[in-house]
Amino acid sequence: MQLAAVGSREEAMAEWERLKRRAPEFLGNRRPQVVPLERDGKTFFRLRTEGFADQASARGFCEQIRARGLSCFVPSA
Repeated sequence: MQLAAVGSREEAMAEWERLKRRAPEFLGNRRPQVVPLERDGKTFFRLRTEGFADQASARGFCEQIRARGLSCFVPSA
């Protein structure tokens, strides 16, 4: 599940801390993943978390996160 895409690892970790403060009941016991992606000559860092049994449970989790006004989507791969 992806929560953000930012310009540096530091920004990704700062965003993780911000999101954990806003939704501790959803993210408090999860671990962040920072995954780099190069696109058009620029590097972005995707902030993700995992540990879902399947795509359906990840989508349900994302719906709850979005209901709190936060960004979230389930990548296809």
